Amino acid sequence: MTLRFDLLALGETMLSLVATDGDLLTARAFTATHGGAESNTCVALARRGLRVAWVSRLGDDPAGHRIRAHLSGEGVDLRWARTDPARPTGLMLRDTVGGVRYWRSGSAASALGPSDLDDVPIEEARALLVTGITAMLGAGPRAAATSFLARGTGIRAIDPNLRPGLPGSADPRAAIGPLIERCSVVLGGESELQIVIGSQERGGALARAVARLGPSEVVIKRGDAGAAVLDPQGGWHEHRPRPGAEIDPVGAGDAFNAGYLAARLRGAMPSDALLTGAAEGGMAARTFGDVGPREREPMRESFDEVGPTRGRTNGSRGADDA
Repeated sequence: MTLRFDLLALGETMLSLVATDGDLLTARAFTATHGGAESNTCVALARRGLRVAWVSRLGDDPAGHRIRAHLSGEGVDLRWARTDPARPTGLMLRDTVGGVRYWRSGSAASALGPSDLDDVPIEEARALLVTGITAMLGAGPRAAATSFLARGTGIRAIDPNLRPGLPGSADPRAAIGPLIERCSVVLGGESELQIVIGSQERGGALARAVARLGPSEVVIKRGDAGAAVLDPQGGWHEHRPRPGAEIDPVGAGDAFNAGYLAARLRGAMPSDALLTGAAEGGMAARTFGDVGPREREPMRESFDEVGPTRGRTNGSRGADDA
């Protein structure tokens, strides 16, 4: 029987210890959770009834067992999340005001390679997701990420998600450029995309420069300034949500990605998917932890074989589109 998933995601997830009463220098209380851009998105989509699977490696240790139990409990399929008996699960120590420290050198996920994809039904998946983090973990994970996208036939999404200190972070263009060339949707921060493609352009001009590398759809996340998308027809759509108080912004970008991809999978136009992504990201920023809140209204439509829905096409045009 052919396995058809709504989303397959490839990447590392670490045990995350989050300071709850101050920054990393002064905090005395920490909460244990897990953090990984791809698995965060998987959890958000699984909570909405989509069929998702996460492809990775975890150590044969308490951290790995804990992550596996939690993701499985959320409904994420883990049949391609292998246990590595020789390497540990990565660890992230962070606070809610920007302090973060990683222990991921030599982690189980850093040993990912194309062979980890041998029996994964990539070609049948409706959507794929990988981030630049995977490509920057090392040569093996980069080769796996490249092969992952090259085999896709549906939506092929990448979030650059630059992280300094990783082996490939010294040359992000070399690490992430091949993924952008093989994807159909880019979901990236404005400053990240400038670095990856070596451009000082902003807004629509930057999105078009990214699109010239291969993707047909470019979403630019701008933090407090909102988000925008260049659609496959060349339309430029901007959205600036009302400001709200943030409790813990970590994971908000992953929630945005989940909302955007969920909307596109149900047939929404990019301009409407932008609104869904922004709403999901905003809710996640107002929630403590790497994964957004569980209690949200479910998406209205079924995600299985839903036809296109009519979306707005009157996107606003920025100054850089004049």
